[in-house]
Amino acid sequence: MQEDKEKQLSKIITQKWIAMYPYGSHEGWAEWRRTGYPNFLPAVVNNSGGKVTTVSQVGGKDRGGMRRLPYSTSEYTNNSANIKQAVGYLGGPDNGGTNLWWAK
Repeated sequence: MQEDKEKQLSKIITQKWIAMYPYGSHEGWAEWRRTGYPNFLPAVVNNSGGKVTTVSQVGGKDRGGMRRLPYSTSEYTNNSANIKQAVGYLGGPDNGGTNLWWAK
């Protein structure tokens, strides 16, 4: 019996994530945000105050969760003119729940 393409993709990306995670956790996180694989367990308690949605599965892929790191307070202090422009490019608020342009 042949597996469907999505199930095969899930297995391949999960293996890739396992192989790369010890060497660069940021790369593994980017891969998860890009593809929705591997499937993670949702947090028991979401302490983001509603800024970051709890991980859920849609069509077998993870959605939600921490999507990006917000800009630091030092950026707002030392680079206020450019930070306003950069936040405008996000298409949403400067918090962990806003997708980056390549993950939309």
